[in-house]
Amino acid sequence: MIDKRYQVEQTFHDMKAEYEKCDFLYSQGVLHKADLYAYQLLEPLSGKVVLDIGCGLGYSSILFANQGAYVYGIDISSKMIERAKETAVYYGVSERVNFYVMNAEALEFADETFDIVYGHSILHHLDIEKARTEVYRVLKKGGKGVFLEPLGHNLFINLFRKLTPHRRTPTEKPLKIKDILFFAEPFSNLHHREFFLFALFSLPLLIFFNKLFKKIYDNLSELDDFIMSKSPKIGRWAWVSVIQKTK
Repeated sequence: MIDKRYQVEQTFHDMKAEYEKCDFLYSQGVLHKADLYAYQLLEPLSGKVVLDIGCGLGYSSILFANQGAYVYGIDISSKMIERAKETAVYYGVSERVNFYVMNAEALEFADETFDIVYGHSILHHLDIEKARTEVYRVLKKGGKGVFLEPLGHNLFINLFRKLTPHRRTPTEKPLKIKDILFFAEPFSNLHHREFFLFALFSLPLLIFFNKLFKKIYDNLSELDDFIMSKSPKIGRWAWVSVIQKTK
C-alpha cells in the first residue's frame, strides 16, 4: 500500500504536469550552468544505458537519447509520464526512450542494469537510505551516478522556501552535506561541486530588470567559481550541488 508521502508527491506532480508553462526561474536559465556541468559529467553517452530518476516531463531523457543513449525514465507521477511519452514522440526519439511510472525507492530493474543513473532535483524527495541502496544496486560496476540537488544550509534560501510553499511539496527536504556523504558511502568515490552562492543576490532583478540580471548574474557566477575553488567548504551555503559517484 502506498504511504502518505508518496501520495503527496504523486498529487503535487500530477497537478504540476497539467501546466505547460515552465517554472519561471528555470525558464530564465538560472540553473543552466549547473545543468551543463552535470551533463558534461555524463559524457560520452553514445551506447550507454541510462536511468533518469524523477524524469518529470522527460526533457533530460530526450537530450540523452539524442546523444545516442538508451534511456529509461521513471517518475512517480503518471501525468508526468504521459506527457514525457508524448514529448519523446514529438522529438522522434521514442525508440530510444522508455518511460515508466515507478517509485525510485523500489526500482523494478535487475541488478547492474545501467551505466549511468541521473537525477535532477529528486533525491531530496526520497528516503536517502532506500534511494542509495537502489541506485547502487542497479548501477553496473564502474558506472556513475550524477545528481543535481538543492542544499539546505543557507538561511535566506530556506526563508524563501517557507514564503513560497506552493513551489514545492511539504514532504521534501533539501540535502545537507552530511546527506551527500551518507548517500555516497557504498560508492568507490565521490565528487561534488556547488553552484549559486553570491549569484543568488542577482535573482531579485529578474522581476523588473531582466537584461541587468543577466550581466550581474554572470559576473557573480564567476565570483562564485573563484571563491569556491579556493575555499570549497563555503559551498555548503550555495543553492545547489552537482554530485558525482562511481560504483
